[in-house]
Amino acid sequence: MIGGKALCRGLVLGGILAIGLGCGRGDLPELGYVSGTVTMDGKPLAGAIVEFHSEAGGRPGVGVTDAEGKYELQYTGGVEGSKVGPATISITTEWPEGEPPEGESETIPQKYNSKTILKETVEAGNNTFDFNLESK
Repeated sequence: MIGGKALCRGLVLGGILAIGLGCGRGDLPELGYVSGTVTMDGKPLAGAIVEFHSEAGGRPGVGVTDAEGKYELQYTGGVEGSKVGPATISITTEWPEGEPPEGESETIPQKYNSKTILKETVEAGNNTFDFNLESK
């Protein structure tokens, strides 16, 4: 038989775990984990912001490409993924001041961001979407 102190500790620990696991997660939509690679003219595109905008609305899944062009989407702080369902994707360049430095132009054509042609459907589970962009 379990002693009183051990039973009490077990109940308290179980309660803390239940609260910790449930906090802030109950209001999340169904999400799918999304990752992939972005290239421009066959070369990895570093520092690009990848956004998946669900056609159902709400918060987008967002990621930034690393030096190898790889990204992983985050739905919110500490929660990976993007809403399940059809999404429109925009890919833009990350500029420290929000705009290109003087003398530089946007490196990603509008057909991939403000006038995007990119669409994908996010499924529950793992999703890999690679984007092979062309500068012309």
